[in-house]
Amino acid sequence: MKQTTYIILTIITLIFIVVFTLQNTSEVIVNLLLWNIKTSLALLIFSLFSLGVLISILIFTPVIMSLKSSLKKDEKIISKLRGSHKENSDLEQLNPLE
Repeated sequence: MKQTTYIILTIITLIFIVVFTLQNTSEVIVNLLLWNIKTSLALLIFSLFSLGVLISILIFTPVIMSLKSSLKKDEKIISKLRGSHKENSDLEQLNPLE
């Protein structure tokens, strides 16, 4: 079921991309400092979207790696605390306070 949903969503997304590309075939001129680039509007939008995704990945990768490292350290501390708590409760069962 999950794979079928994924395939259907992929097909729908591809249909939208094709329709978007066919409706935005007009050429635009991009002036950037000394460069004049003439390209289709769909290609320009797709390129800028891809650049934005790439920049986001580059910015957030170190943050995600840092959070994962912090999570692993915290999980080790939690497992040690659980182990010491279990040992303490086992000792209390052996020698209950009267």
